[in-house]
Amino acid sequence: MPNRKTHEKISKILVGDSCENVHYLIDWPYKFLGKGHRMLFHDPISGIIIGYLAGGEKGIVSALAHITTDYCLSRFKSYLKNLFKD
Repeated sequence: MPNRKTHEKISKILVGDSCENVHYLIDWPYKFLGKGHRMLFHDPISGIIIGYLAGGEKGIVSALAHITTDYCLSRFKSYLKNLFKD
């Protein structure tokens, strides 16, 4: 999955701000859940709440972009894995 710096670059492109706090908070559960951290805060409602509280309107867009990027890359990785199965 993309690291936080990648998410921040995407936010910079989309809203003109890297929204560091938004990405930090969305991925905060990684500290105790590891790769399973996406079970928390990686849904649209949590993204909107975290995004708004940590960065206002720009934060909302950044949070939803973060969640969407993680989801799409996860699905793409799964697709590639299945594509090259025996």
